[in-house]
Amino acid sequence: MIIDMHCDSVLGAFQGNRKLTDRAQVGHFDLPRMQSAGIKIQFFALFPDITASLSPLRQVLILGDYFWEQYEESQEIMQLITSHQSLLQLLDSKKCGALLTVEGGEVLEGDLRMLRVLYRMGGRSLCLTWNHRNEIADGVAEMQTGGGLTLFGREVVREMNKIGMIVDVSHIAEKGFWDVLELCEAPVIASHSNSQAVWDHPRNLTDEQIKGIAQKKGVIGLNFVADFLGEQGSGLDQLLRHIDHICDLVGDDYLGFGSDFDGTDNLLAGIDDVTIYPELISFLKKRNYKDTTIRKICGENCLRVLNAVL
Repeated sequence: MIIDMHCDSVLGAFQGNRKLTDRAQVGHFDLPRMQSAGIKIQFFALFPDITASLSPLRQVLILGDYFWEQYEESQEIMQLITSHQSLLQLLDSKKCGALLTVEGGEVLEGDLRMLRVLYRMGGRSLCLTWNHRNEIADGVAEMQTGGGLTLFGREVVREMNKIGMIVDVSHIAEKGFWDVLELCEAPVIASHSNSQAVWDHPRNLTDEQIKGIAQKKGVIGLNFVADFLGEQGSGLDQLLRHIDHICDLVGDDYLGFGSDFDGTDNLLAGIDDVTIYPELISFLKKRNYKDTTIRKICGENCLRVLNAVL
């Protein structure tokens, strides 16, 4: 079972005027390729284009409607996960699953009611910030200010715990990260982040942050963006360096995949699109990773968080 905790393919398909349900010659992801790759659950981020003239909230509502149009045409083969019961139904079926997420808390416009609107639309996770400051907290591009969770940000985390939404700490500045871990009552995810000790990039997590997520029984989704992984052209071996470091640091119970497909033009060398997953699993086996570890990274660790939060 493979679970991928982050892709921007809804935005990519919308901007490319194509359907996620049709096999495409462009982009990294569509439903036919998802099926051929053996992905059981894909997290679909609704990510507003910061260069667009429309407000982030309006963009996310439009993207959500675009997703729902295609989901309603695909329910024979796909199930949207909105509850623990629907998760169990999915696992007992041959369908593939979708979990709808929102990337960037600026979409809330400082109004807690907007969080519940997104929940009613099917959203079950919120990445609290993108790279910049919003009403919730500072993103990693603002970390020099030392800003953490605002009072509104604290309300958002509490409400997410109350209604059963997964708190995502990818992109948030470090002060806000620690505020979240202190406040949050449920496991958190970093849906698409890597190890800063392996490759020093502000989007990656320090060893202490990795330990913090492990202590919360959360999970970190390995990102396939080359900029976050290491030297150009290093290929899948570079991904293994991040896996090895995190497993050596906290064990193999807190690691998963969060590809960031369709969120970059610069994937790691050797990764062209979602169909890489069978090859990646074979690569791990050839490098003598235990079957139990591979199963955990591929999906079991993330499934633990879904069971705990939904």
